[in-house]
Amino acid sequence: MKQYVLLVIWVFFGYLTIVKGYKNYGVEDMYYWKDVYYENLPYEDDTLIGKYPYHIPANNDVVGIGYHAKSGLMLATVGRIRAGVPSTLNAFCVADYDKESSPKLWGFPNYRRNTLKSYFYEGFDKYPRQLNSDYTTYSAGYYNHFFGSDKINSIGQYSIISVYHPNIDDQCNRLYVVDTGVLSYGVSEVYNVQNPAIIVFDLPSNGCQRRQFPVIRRKEIPSNFWKNPVGFVYIAIDHQAKKSCDDVFLYITNTFDSSLTVYDYKKGNFWAFNDPSMRPIISDAKNVFNNYFNYEIRLGIMNVALGWVDNSGNRNAYFAPGSSTLEYIVSTKLLKNSRKTPFKYNPLEFFLIGHRGCNSQAFKQVFDSATGIMFFAELQSKKIRCWNTQLPLNTDTIATVFESEALQFVSEINVDEDGYLWFHSSHLPFTYLSDIPLNMTNFTPTTFRVRIFKAIRGTACEYPYFYI
Repeated sequence: MKQYVLLVIWVFFGYLTIVKGYKNYGVEDMYYWKDVYYENLPYEDDTLIGKYPYHIPANNDVVGIGYHAKSGLMLATVGRIRAGVPSTLNAFCVADYDKESSPKLWGFPNYRRNTLKSYFYEGFDKYPRQLNSDYTTYSAGYYNHFFGSDKINSIGQYSIISVYHPNIDDQCNRLYVVDTGVLSYGVSEVYNVQNPAIIVFDLPSNGCQRRQFPVIRRKEIPSNFWKNPVGFVYIAIDHQAKKSCDDVFLYITNTFDSSLTVYDYKKGNFWAFNDPSMRPIISDAKNVFNNYFNYEIRLGIMNVALGWVDNSGNRNAYFAPGSSTLEYIVSTKLLKNSRKTPFKYNPLEFFLIGHRGCNSQAFKQVFDSATGIMFFAELQSKKIRCWNTQLPLNTDTIATVFESEALQFVSEINVDEDGYLWFHSSHLPFTYLSDIPLNMTNFTPTTFRVRIFKAIRGTACEYPYFYI
């Protein structure tokens, strides 16, 4: 009887929440940037790197954030889609800044790796350049672990060119990023500096104090797996049950190629999927930014959100194109099987599970393993929404947990191991698709945080057993 009464109460209040539209409960404004400044830059702002100043604050837009609770580090990325970005992969220590402040960033793992060279701008090369080596700390046994006795293409020969999103591995305290290798300054000025590469760093618990972050691995993505490397957006990290930290599969999305590249970290092999479900829907590609900037961009698969592990060690992999309001699913059993690619699998294994509703295009989605709830960072509706994956996916089971004019374009959303949902709004479509100078006073890139249990309280995402 008690369970029945609670179920009725849950349904009633869930219904009221849907009718009301949203509930902004417990959301904290954490950080904002009117201009992006850096700590102890090695050069003056007006120092020329090629034909561009080293640092143009108004051209720097924080695109991605990721919090590592054990070290207290917040990773922050500034994609090089305009000139004057001194460092693309950055960090700051959360303990050093109060809420509603504007943290100064510092280059991760250091500025030396992130600093561009003048000759990167010499022409519009289609081939990667050989780069000068500089000092970097590597993890113990790096060469034996990764290269064996073959040290051709030494890890020392690279710079970090342009990173859009950090991918935190809380289980093994690592950072995974994809460096696109491209300086993409508008539609007409593109410099192919290096091949895209996966870079993996160690995140020690004393990282804020020592600021030493060994490189665990750097692996270029072979050219037959991409056409436009700028489309490499996110990495999903799939740990295999009761195995080592190196026994993982990485699912790397390329939104412009509408493809999913799989990397077997332990064996060092790549393979890819190009299923029709990963392609954009043209009618969903038109959007508005900041209530006046109309743009059309065709975004394929954005990221993969991994569900719970089943008895066989596999998971549901949820995904959606950025230019779509549909949601799809595939088992990682298929994704991990390289023998079924590229065209030997049954397309029905990638199947549609529902429709999220009008204007619900999502730039990223994240699964919270503690509750089984999916959160969506919607790029058009100015909302953060949720769905309990134990329920059918439809417009009645999806709820809004936060809505604000400050959410002009939510380019990042993730969950930390302390039970917080983090999300971040940026200028990304404006900086990428126009050459108009940024006006940070009209809209400020902002990072938000909310306790997950507070975010879902009283919504259709809240499941009855939470109170039984």
